[in-house]
Amino acid sequence: MAPHDRPPVRKSPRLDGFDYATAGAYFVTICTQRMEPRFGSVEAGVLMLNDAGRMVASHWEANIERYPDATLDSFVIMPNHLHAILFLGSNPSMASPGTSLVQIVGSFKSLTTVTYLKGARDGLYDAFSGSLWQPSFHDRMLRDERALDAARLYIEGNPSRWEARTGSERGA
Repeated sequence: MAPHDRPPVRKSPRLDGFDYATAGAYFVTICTQRMEPRFGSVEAGVLMLNDAGRMVASHWEANIERYPDATLDSFVIMPNHLHAILFLGSNPSMASPGTSLVQIVGSFKSLTTVTYLKGARDGLYDAFSGSLWQPSFHDRMLRDERALDAARLYIEGNPSRWEARTGSERGA
């Protein structure tokens, strides 16, 4: 097969060799497939989640509770993505974190996709074909209090910035 006939190889956004179970604060962004707005709208800077958006928010909170070594900080569900801050290794009774960021996000995406598909079949949510979420997610380790505060402010202000964006700029 000629090189131009091969399908493109998707490069993993995960940092090669990094242990994603490392204790610390993480800023995570998870986007819907094709950045489709499935979870509500923003009107005059106010986030208006629909039933699917409320389901996603509920699953995000419940999913984190499944992991005793993870703690949820702030998060926001936007029409086509989620931003969140979470801490790994925050349970002092555990010697070391056993849960990875990849595991937490993967289980969340799986649970929400199954619930969304069932809701779409029942007429609760818009139908779609393919995947609910993009294949991966963006993450950044927050290494100090300044970075943590900046991420919290970004999450808090995300709805108010939504309407200023257009087309392909709208999103994360």
